[in-house]
Amino acid sequence: MSLPNFMCLGAAKSGTTTLYDILRQHPDIYIPRFKEPHFFDIPENYKNGIEWYKTNYFRNANKRIIADFTPSYFFEKESPKRIFKNLGKDMKFVVILRNPVDRAYSHYLHSKRDEYESLSFNNALENENVRLLKYQDQNDYLSYLRKSYVHQGLYAEMLQRYLVYYSLENFLFIDFEEEFLNNRKNTINTILAFLELDNSIDLKINLKSNPASKQRSRILKRVMKNRGLWKRVLKFLVPSIQLRQIIRNKIQRANISSFTPERLDDKFKIELFDRYFKEDIINFEKISKKKLSWYL
Repeated sequence: MSLPNFMCLGAAKSGTTTLYDILRQHPDIYIPRFKEPHFFDIPENYKNGIEWYKTNYFRNANKRIIADFTPSYFFEKESPKRIFKNLGKDMKFVVILRNPVDRAYSHYLHSKRDEYESLSFNNALENENVRLLKYQDQNDYLSYLRKSYVHQGLYAEMLQRYLVYYSLENFLFIDFEEEFLNNRKNTINTILAFLELDNSIDLKINLKSNPASKQRSRILKRVMKNRGLWKRVLKFLVPSIQLRQIIRNKIQRANISSFTPERLDDKFKIELFDRYFKEDIINFEKISKKKLSWYL
């Protein structure tokens, strides 16, 4: 039984589920059936200890590359230190970087679909700092995660926290729009080369695993959100935490259907980029030596 030597750190809402579904086809890569263990970011999980993490997610891990795909590790301030402490200095990280305005909007639509958001997109961004301070004071990490539309797009801030413990050589940065969407075959080969794996394996790469969606039944969604009695019953019937998570995800996926969200006006997107992200992205390009394809 082994522990991860590779992580896809995110960014959230940037194609990480699609990459997960592509890479899990490779015979030399082990990824848990449940995509996001959330061990190094959610305090309640981390308190369970590294043996809990190994037992619940990597019991049968015996391949060259063992992976954890939890995008919020890139965002959580404590994750870099925790990962370094428990998994060491040789970790490899892939980070997919999406235009932060599009990423924020996709994140917002996800929260709105799940009935965690009542404000308009613009108002949610304007109120984000006040909300996050409140959630921080309340030790409400999940609400902090759900409403951090701008903060999860501040890529330079997040990378700098990792560079306290790791060098740039540990990272592969992927431009979501230019590389992952428009040049996927070469990008997958680049990732496999980074992981020192055979790229001659025939992988299905033309996937889109987590498109924009809306809920079919509000009642079922509210039952799923209320984790009281049904959670206790499920825990009694299904002892495996990973299997319980898979069951919950399957129910949630069955309760959604794809849809095309309202498109943001291009001028408005540029205004948001300049207001919230431009300075950070310029800084990210300097730090990472990675040129991005956005409004700079």
